[in-house]
Amino acid sequence: MKVLVVTTWLPTRDAPEIGKFVASDIELLSRDHDVQVIHLSAGGITLPIGGERVSLTTVPMTPSNPLSVWKAARVIRERALSVDVVHTMAVSALLPFIVGRPPTPWVHTEHWSALLSPTTTGIVARAAIPLVSRMLVVPDVVIAVGHELAAVIRTARRRPTVVIPNAVERPELLHDRPGGGEVALVGVGGLIRRKGPDIAIRAVAELRSRGRAARLVWAGDGPMREELTQLAERLGIGEHVDLRGRVSPDRIGALLAESDAFLLPTTVETFGVAIAEALVAGRPVIVGANGEQSSFVGEPDGVLVHEQTAEAYADGVERALLLNADRSAAEIASRARALFDNDARRGGCSDAYALAGARRVGPDVDVIIAVHDPRRRIDRAVRSALTSTSVERVIVVCHGLETGPIEAATGIEDGRVEFVQFDDGVRSPAGPFNHGLDIASGRFVVILGSDDELTAGAVDAWRRTAERERADVVIAPLRHDNGSRVPTPPTVRSRGLRGSRDRLAYRTAPLGLFARDSVGSLRLTPRLATGEDLAFTARIWFGTTRVNMHTGPGDYIIHDGDDRVTFARRALSDELRAVELLARDPWACALPDDDRTALAVKLWRITVFGAVHYRGSEWEEGDRVWLAGLVSSLRDFAPRALNVLSRADAALVEGLADPAVADLEIDIRSRRRRRFTSPAALLPSRLASVLAREAPLRFIAATWWASRR
Repeated sequence: MKVLVVTTWLPTRDAPEIGKFVASDIELLSRDHDVQVIHLSAGGITLPIGGERVSLTTVPMTPSNPLSVWKAARVIRERALSVDVVHTMAVSALLPFIVGRPPTPWVHTEHWSALLSPTTTGIVARAAIPLVSRMLVVPDVVIAVGHELAAVIRTARRRPTVVIPNAVERPELLHDRPGGGEVALVGVGGLIRRKGPDIAIRAVAELRSRGRAARLVWAGDGPMREELTQLAERLGIGEHVDLRGRVSPDRIGALLAESDAFLLPTTVETFGVAIAEALVAGRPVIVGANGEQSSFVGEPDGVLVHEQTAEAYADGVERALLLNADRSAAEIASRARALFDNDARRGGCSDAYALAGARRVGPDVDVIIAVHDPRRRIDRAVRSALTSTSVERVIVVCHGLETGPIEAATGIEDGRVEFVQFDDGVRSPAGPFNHGLDIASGRFVVILGSDDELTAGAVDAWRRTAERERADVVIAPLRHDNGSRVPTPPTVRSRGLRGSRDRLAYRTAPLGLFARDSVGSLRLTPRLATGEDLAFTARIWFGTTRVNMHTGPGDYIIHDGDDRVTFARRALSDELRAVELLARDPWACALPDDDRTALAVKLWRITVFGAVHYRGSEWEEGDRVWLAGLVSSLRDFAPRALNVLSRADAALVEGLADPAVADLEIDIRSRRRRRFTSPAALLPSRLASVLAREAPLRFIAATWWASRR
């Protein structure tokens, strides 16, 4: 496989210790792949990289210079056209991809400790964390170097995040500890607060005060050098502390060979390469407990210290020396050597590349169509779904029908179409759709009415929105077959939609793309002739699911035939049974007040008032009494909803609450509330609520905006 590695971290002549683990990763990849490397360098001469199948190109790029980032992006995109996978390594290597993702599968390896612990970095870098988190959404696969880092990254993305530990240098020859009268401690890391060199020096002073001769050699440089030199002198141990400065990677092994133990009072590590290298070299480690090192450091090989004090680290050193007094270097190193196996890392990278390729091209959407009448244009619905390459299966659930006639009527021969017979003896669309959800296996599901269709490639477009915006649900744009738009939900936003803020309740039908994980065991309400989707979508809109609206091409087209099941005349108790159930649902009753108000206003305006309007004055016996009971339930469910309904709406509610009010009067009040430019229809029943989100003025404005979207 041809792999293009893009990284900002590689050893240079001036800084040979920077990015040495990235160089090791590249050398490892070259054993299985042809690797082209682009080093995005802010300056300095890149050192050669090992591996026979590696070619290296240095491209100047300064993160603070947008022009250099744009030029680097052009080079990367051109080179990406001739490879099988792009593999970015290190957070700053993501910058050129802000202008667009590569045309090939993309894998990213992340090491940045600030994602795990933002307080460990400067204020400028900390400000970049939201941008980095957003960029980490885009790669097909992200490789985290530790489990804790992976957990943080997974909160920002839906695509796969896998763990492959950093490269760990393994010395060929293991040296037993020198022993002797003085305890030789070695630390490796920058002279920065997070690495704890000051605590290491104080720990040496504490050990010497206890009568244990100890000295410290620290490999690494940084802004604390002068402060640490003065600290050692002030504590009277200047001659026992050796701040070596920068040490080339090939000399670290020699320092470890001359030591008795490794000491690093770090506050956090995304992996802890130096810690792992000390272990595989056969040296016990005494390190901070916060970070990925806690997954591979354990007694007797090492001691995790939970307090950032000199006394605690001095105790840790004494305990590590006691536990390993009679153990050889090989015994100390055995567990770590088995854990950090390069063959396992090679296999993990190849698996990540295969996964990235599969996710880029692999279909993973199941489209569910329920049909109860062979006269339906099921062929139109099925063919429209098959125009999207991301569709893995079209599941046609034949409700109370033999599959043979339906399959013959479609005239479609495509292995992606599966006809399933289902008969529950209930005249409700909930049963067949739920059956489809039960047997769906794709990452995403789409529910499509047998009367309806999708524009060409609509599912692909929705899926791209889901991946790009890391959404669990993508609401599809709706239009009727006459071309008119359906302005639901009436919101000005398209990303990160929330139930009450964005009036999501107005989109009752679950039309769009749903991540199957977000649906879980949730199903349409069984045995309802209509409104079966009311509780289903309410639980999604007012839950924690990430919801986006798709914008751009990719419509769901509603065909408004006169014989649609949706338009069938039913008893009022059947038509509004879903409203009654929801108003009494313990889950709904436990929603915050704002959510219940938003949900109730929609139920009044659309569902209840709609049923009343289309009945005219043709009420059946018992309808008005039953409806009065429903009005009482809705009032109890969300009392504040009546404040934001229009004055004409409130008058209709008062009439519905009293079965003694004449049917003709109900019809008059129903028609009056539909005069949408009248003062009674524009002003809320409580004037102080005139600018409330659900009040008529803002609702009408949002609906107008949504109709133009």
